[in-house]
Amino acid sequence: MPRPKAERRRRPERAEQYTSAAYRELQARLAEAVRRLRSEKGWTQEEAAHRCGMTTRLLQRVEGSEVNLTLTTLVRLCEGLEVDAAQLLKPLNKGR
Repeated sequence: MPRPKAERRRRPERAEQYTSAAYRELQARLAEAVRRLRSEKGWTQEEAAHRCGMTTRLLQRVEGSEVNLTLTTLVRLCEGLEVDAAQLLKPLNKGR
């Protein structure tokens, strides 16, 4: 039987930050950009994760807007995908 998904414990004084519109928008920008760039390169999630020096599960969480990235993880994404951080964080293309 699968275990229930554990809720991440966060400091109460920071809880609102994780539900703010600005946080969610930035997280969505990053997820969309990573998925798009990986797809453009024709890479599977496994291949992209390997190139970025991370686990496949972490890459899946990035693409699913489920993770609060550290700067070191952002750098690994940039190096693996061969892009600048600005490309990963630019506003979403609303016309698609």
